Amino acid sequence: MGLKPLIFLAIVCTLAACTSPETGRPRGGGPGADVGNRTKVVRMHEGADPFYKTPKLIRSQPPPLASARQADQLSR
Repeated sequence: MGLKPLIFLAIVCTLAACTSPETGRPRGGGPGADVGNRTKVVRMHEGADPFYKTPKLIRSQPPPLASARQADQLSR
């Protein structure tokens, strides 16, 4: 084989390797890959309760602040 056919083969292989397999794979009526492959409003974890049965480590009410304010005034 000559040099010109090898160069041509290398160029063809390089161009073929640079094409995306997603370009010709439409899904559902829209383009493939991530471009437009979803509805207008994306609803993630709809109806999920992410903190179900999570123990509450923080008290439901904050501690009284009167003693903290008094300590702050006395320290100045």
